[in-house]
Amino acid sequence: MARFLVAFASREGQTEKIAHHCARRLEDRGHISRLVDLAAGETEAGADDCDAAILAGSIHRGRHESELAAFIMRHAPALRQRPGAFLSISLAAASHDENERSAIDELVQGFLHEVGWQPEQVLLVAGAVHDRELNALERFVLHRIVDAHGVERHPSGDTELTDWAALDSFVDAFAALAVR
Repeated sequence: MARFLVAFASREGQTEKIAHHCARRLEDRGHISRLVDLAAGETEAGADDCDAAILAGSIHRGRHESELAAFIMRHAPALRQRPGAFLSISLAAASHDENERSAIDELVQGFLHEVGWQPEQVLLVAGAVHDRELNALERFVLHRIVDAHGVERHPSGDTELTDWAALDSFVDAFAALAVR
């Protein structure tokens, strides 16, 4: 049994949903998880009392959340001393185009370099579009992105692109690495 920090910053809720899913997955496998919502101001909890950390953040307008960056920079010494995984959530992660995937990977690596943390594992996770959370311009732009990827939008306005099975495999593999 290991103790995992699962810290996240979410805007529309999909990153939060992914973080909760990861925490439940870890707990279902007998581990302890502490879920920290960085966007809600839960920034005092650090990585000192965990065995491993999974951090998650979404990309909006080409950047990860400032709360996530601040948390990583503040707790980088502790994060560097234990196994770490980073989940970067974006619509571009759903793309099958190598140029788009390469560009998002470059953005993620730039972010990690900027904050001074190089986790053992990184996963690009496809996010979701929740129309009710968007203004008209954001909805128009995001619908064009989803349409360009050939994804059929759900009539409810909630179009989820997250590959839950791939996320489960990633979490399981990271947990196995962390408890060695």
